[in-house]
Amino acid sequence: NVFLSIAFLFFSVFAGRGLFAKGSICKGDFVVEYRGDIISDAELQRRRKRYHTSSAAFMFEFKWRGKSWCIDASREDGSFGRIVNDDHKHPNCKMKKIDVNGKPHLCLFALNDIKEGEEITYDYGEEDYPWRTQHI
Repeated sequence: NVFLSIAFLFFSVFAGRGLFAKGSICKGDFVVEYRGDIISDAELQRRRKRYHTSSAAFMFEFKWRGKSWCIDASREDGSFGRIVNDDHKHPNCKMKKIDVNGKPHLCLFALNDIKEGEEITYDYGEEDYPWRTQHI
């Protein structure tokens, strides 16, 4: 079970928390779901005005059936997908939209075999995030 193969236990000044493999994960395996409130673009704009800027990192915007949507994972709920870090150069996972009974679920799948102890990462997209220019 892949759920038993992940655990979070990471903190750094640049990346914050992170998710690491507790056991090996095979290429193509489901790793974790990015969960939160699925909201419309209009609701996203309302929440952005109310939220502290640090919450913006947990707002995952995507297109679904021709419309703009967002998963708002800013609320701490114990789920692991919200703490997976960005790696735009060498990610080991890829985000895929999965249709479950007509509703989108954003899930990470392993791009290659992931070894025990390796950090789980994916490419957040084309945006120019400030941490991408910082050197660790």
